[in-house]
Amino acid sequence: MKRNMELARLILLAIEQSDDDEPASIQLPTDRYDDLHISLHVRLLYEANLIHAIETTRGFNSSSAWIPHSLTWQGHEFLDVVRLDAIWENLKLEEAKFGGDLPFVVLFDLALNEVRGMVGILDKDPKDKSQKPINWTATPDLVEM
Repeated sequence: MKRNMELARLILLAIEQSDDDEPASIQLPTDRYDDLHISLHVRLLYEANLIHAIETTRGFNSSSAWIPHSLTWQGHEFLDVVRLDAIWENLKLEEAKFGGDLPFVVLFDLALNEVRGMVGILDKDPKDKSQKPINWTATPDLVEM
């Protein structure tokens, strides 16, 4: 089965939007995807250290199912850069130019560059030198209280 980053993003969003860290409060996209695809992608997200998940079995010699529990720190970080639909659509356009699925690390890097461009830390086009990156050493020190 092929990895579906759209489904992976929807699972991450569902986990984040849940009321608590209990699996029962997570509204997975079961109207758009079947249980097998969702379970596989929960496992993939768990293996990528983006979420905490629980593996269950449905009886002796039956296949296991994966149930999402909560986001990890890395899961929050990834979701923070792909949450906006505009950024996600740009990533899908980049994938289409590539002619297929991009590796996760490349997607994350592209999304991070989009966010950096939005907040003015880094130009979207590295050849455009009209904007300067923030000089973090020039920021005032925090005052102790």
